[in-house]
Amino acid sequence: MKKGSIVIYCCIVVGILWSVFACQEKKAEMPKPKGYFRIDLPPHSYQVFDTSALPFQFQYSQSASYTIEDKGEGIQWIHLYYPQQQAVLEMTYLPVDTNLPRLMENDEEFVGLHYSMASDVEESFIQDDSAKLYGKLFDIAGKNVACPLQFWLTDKTHHYLRTSLYFNFTPNNDSIQPVIEYIREDVMKMIETFEWR
Repeated sequence: MKKGSIVIYCCIVVGILWSVFACQEKKAEMPKPKGYFRIDLPPHSYQVFDTSALPFQFQYSQSASYTIEDKGEGIQWIHLYYPQQQAVLEMTYLPVDTNLPRLMENDEEFVGLHYSMASDVEESFIQDDSAKLYGKLFDIAGKNVACPLQFWLTDKTHHYLRTSLYFNFTPNNDSIQPVIEYIREDVMKMIETFEWR
């Protein structure tokens, strides 16, 4: 082959290859969809919360621990910690005299503070006449709601207990929804087994 033929041949091959690759449609690179971290939750198992410092008992998660603070005048703070989930159920026990309407009103106002961030608030009433157990459970939905679960319980004459779920970080409730549902199941067990003394 002559030198000029080789150059023409190479130009033709390069031209064919260039047209083949130039005509192929390039795929636009897509960003990966936003994902959330995997949350492994232990199976539900319960133990009895029964202390002489408080006039009630209930069952709570074996993966939780608690502390009790005596605030005087019969007021007790109970912190039920979920260390693996970085969550805490903060409970306040208050003795009742003529203050029951005000206590319930305070809790309604506290839930109302979450309305601006909430996408939905579901209220469930609790009533067990045989156990003298009455109350209200609030499921507060919303991506940035600080306290997605709250409830209060009373016997209407002597006792009042209010409880709120908090996390030890700025919550994104879309990503931690499995944890909220897990703790909600524990809360339902707590309410089902709750007894005044």
